Amino acid sequence: MRETAYEVLVASFILSRGEVRLFEKKKKEKRSRFLKGLRSKRDELNSRSEPEDCHIDLLDVIRVQMEISEAMDVRTKRGLRHFGEKKMHEQIDVPQISLELLSAISRSDFPTERSYTQWQKRQANILEELLMTSVDFVSDVHAALSMLLSKLRNIEEWVLNTSPDGRAEILTDIKQYASKFSNMPRKFGIRNETYYWTSSFHFNINLYEKLLCSIFDVLEDGQIVEEAEEIIAVLKLTWSTLGIIQKMHNALYAWVLFRQFVRTGEARLLRYAVVEVQKVVSGKDGEGIEEAYMSSLICSVDAYGSTRLLNLVDAVLFDISKWCHNQLEDYHLHFSQDKSAMFESVLTLAILCGSCFADEFAEIKYIIPMAGDGTASILAHSFIEKSIQAAYKRVHNVWDAKAKLEGKHPLTMLADELKLIAEKECTTFLPLLCRQYPDAGILASVLLHQLYGEQLAPFLEGVSQFSESVREVLAAADRLERYLFHIVRSVRNCVGSPIINYLHPYQYLSTQIQQICAPLILQWLHTQHDIILEWTKRAIQIEDWEPLSSQQRQTTSIIEVFRIIEEIVDQFFNLNLPMDTIHLRSLLIGIVRSLDSYLQYMVNQQVDKRMLYPSPPALTRYKESINPFTKKRSAEHAFIEEKIARQLNDLTVLKLCVKLNTLHYVRDQLDTLEDSVKQSWELAQSGQTFGAAEQDLSISSEPVDELFTIFDDIRRSAVDASDTITDFIGARVIFWDMRDSFLFSLYQGSVESARFEIFIPLLDGVLDYICDLIIDTLRDQVVSSICQASMVLEGYVWVLLDGGPSRVFSDSDVTMMQEDLNVLKDFFIANGQGLPHVIVEKDARLAQQIIDLYSLKASTIIEMLMSASEHVSYYPESKKPGQRCANDAETLLRVLCHKKDEVASRFLKVHYKLPKSSDYEDVLGKEPALKSSLIEDMLKSNTSFNWTEKGQRGFRMMKKKFQEATSEIRHAPW
Repeated sequence: MRETAYEVLVASFILSRGEVRLFEKKKKEKRSRFLKGLRSKRDELNSRSEPEDCHIDLLDVIRVQMEISEAMDVRTKRGLRHFGEKKMHEQIDVPQISLELLSAISRSDFPTERSYTQWQKRQANILEELLMTSVDFVSDVHAALSMLLSKLRNIEEWVLNTSPDGRAEILTDIKQYASKFSNMPRKFGIRNETYYWTSSFHFNINLYEKLLCSIFDVLEDGQIVEEAEEIIAVLKLTWSTLGIIQKMHNALYAWVLFRQFVRTGEARLLRYAVVEVQKVVSGKDGEGIEEAYMSSLICSVDAYGSTRLLNLVDAVLFDISKWCHNQLEDYHLHFSQDKSAMFESVLTLAILCGSCFADEFAEIKYIIPMAGDGTASILAHSFIEKSIQAAYKRVHNVWDAKAKLEGKHPLTMLADELKLIAEKECTTFLPLLCRQYPDAGILASVLLHQLYGEQLAPFLEGVSQFSESVREVLAAADRLERYLFHIVRSVRNCVGSPIINYLHPYQYLSTQIQQICAPLILQWLHTQHDIILEWTKRAIQIEDWEPLSSQQRQTTSIIEVFRIIEEIVDQFFNLNLPMDTIHLRSLLIGIVRSLDSYLQYMVNQQVDKRMLYPSPPALTRYKESINPFTKKRSAEHAFIEEKIARQLNDLTVLKLCVKLNTLHYVRDQLDTLEDSVKQSWELAQSGQTFGAAEQDLSISSEPVDELFTIFDDIRRSAVDASDTITDFIGARVIFWDMRDSFLFSLYQGSVESARFEIFIPLLDGVLDYICDLIIDTLRDQVVSSICQASMVLEGYVWVLLDGGPSRVFSDSDVTMMQEDLNVLKDFFIANGQGLPHVIVEKDARLAQQIIDLYSLKASTIIEMLMSASEHVSYYPESKKPGQRCANDAETLLRVLCHKKDEVASRFLKVHYKLPKSSDYEDVLGKEPALKSSLIEDMLKSNTSFNWTEKGQRGFRMMKKKFQEATSEIRHAPW
């Protein structure tokens, strides 16, 4: 058939030359591998014209694609070289082509006897096929033709015993019979129609299919050659010979492409087939005579065990549709996720082809679609129903055995498997099915819901206790129901779909599941509350307040606490059971109880920072000693209670910084936890079951967002604790860790001999050490606390107002004091890299105001004191750091006490009976068994302070002096 088809093509090509211009010149850089091999020959044949050269090259491409040998090609072209001249104005047919070849080709044209024999028998068979089937009604013609063809088929007699004239006579007789058939009246009156269009259309169709197959690359299975369009144009030359019209061509081309796709699996061929089928289905019917002609071409097709007679085009569409239906009625089996594009093409093809046979293919068993649905919707409905049924049967056949193998309850296994089917349905198929059938998602979900509900209902009726298997089945059932409802909710106007009505017999399952689960979940949560609280207490009791690492500066215990909380939260949502807001509230209460106990433990470890302040000194008036040998009174420290001392030992700067980091971690993690729980809750509620979708089954209607306000209490507690610790760090650094180097050294004896230059390098090292411990977010807050403790209302102000009898300030000292304050402010501003200038200035305001008071004359200060004296008792109480005001009577009184001025001294002697400062001596008493660990920790951390040589010498002298002096001055009455 291939060789005969090629002969028909060559004959049609030769007949068209000189009469029809087949192609226009096309400028193409890329040519097929076949044309590349032919270019050398073409370059040598300069005498040929360019269009003619292109036509011959294209014919060579077709020859190679049809696997016709060059020798066969040469014989065929030589045998038909005069055919065009003879039939210039006549309509040709296949018998004429075959008889022309038999007349022009002899035994000498073949290399072997065998090849000649095969060729001539083929020609005889063709003539028998085309002529004998046409003469069934004329017995004498049938007998004569049969005798002539038998002589033609007997090769040995034909070659050896039949003379050339005898052979010519036989062929002439056959031509006469063939000519009679060719000249018989046309049935439909179509232009170029011949008798053989209808009498041998099966044969002609087979030939045309062979020609169409030449577009497939013989070297790459499933690929189409680049010259496919030009080849199709050449093949149209055979239409008048083979009885092909446009609609037939589209149908046959679609069939060839589709058949090649089925054989190779190449998706591109399927897409091309869809295009051709669309042309067939959407094309105009054409003239009535063409439709009548196509209707006469009857083919038999296998229709599921029976035979149907259809016209050629319908037969092609029927066979394509039957294959597509076979695939789509179990698309879960035949199409994976990576074949979604192929599924779309097959679905499109099935709907295009099946529009003529919807009643035959679309069998609906379970859920009846709406009466107004079109053919595409009905077909899609049928595909979904049958495919899900097929997938369910496969699962149902093995669910029991598979459940035993994996150690699960059979209903759990069935629910999980059906959920996998639903997921594949939703992700792979529904996006494409919904284009044809908007209710596709609802139908798939309802079917799976029904199929599982039939198995689950008897099980729920027998549930009497909450065993592990019951929890497992309920969780699996709820997961499936939630996912199915997720699919339903994704469909617009799902409530108005009539398919929803099929849910009602199964809605009670959702209600029953919720009623069983609600109290059991609460009981489980109460147990988890106790577990979280117990683990939290255990973790914090063994905490040593060391950072987890240099990158993670919080404690191990808080990591463990949140790990436990997150584990319980995961377990809560992994129950996969229907839940209400009452369950969520119970979960949040347990979390809050745990974190509150953690924060409370941290707060209880703290010491009031006022315990760090030195005892208030005796109020004295300035008076230099006349007799240096006069015995002076002394004061010693007021000892800190042993319990407080032990607490201070556990409240080192290192541990305090770690606590601050931990509190910040609590706030951050709480935000993360809240977002995570909200997201999990929304996800859990987004898949509510069918029953809950139509009626409100909630136990509580409390808004979810309001539930999470319970976390605000923890946030406030964490912030309050952080503020307390931050304030304590500044107080501890200045009033405890650096009391010797700062409080008891600055301006001791005289301003000039003990200025800030000794203190600044040490403070710089302390800040570097703390900044290494604290996270960047808290750095400014902690540094600001130290700044306040050292400069505002506390450390520096304490030196200026409560520094004791040994600290007196003259008018000349004010300038140096102002310089020291400026140095301290510049230190914290750090050229714009430290604290903001506005904050530092605000913190230094009181110190600045007090220095300004010292610059005033004593008489002015006395007048200010007298005007404010009505607010001061005769024995004024010393205010704690942080409680002072520059214009109150107590502050003005202390400025006069420390002012090196005779007017001030006389005033204090007369009005307040204060003793002379020369009567007291600052002597360091016996310190309590308690020492600062800050310097030791700093040295261990290898912090470089970069002190100047002068600063180092001053610090050593100051330390030696403080070891010989008292550390505190006892409060004395006026």
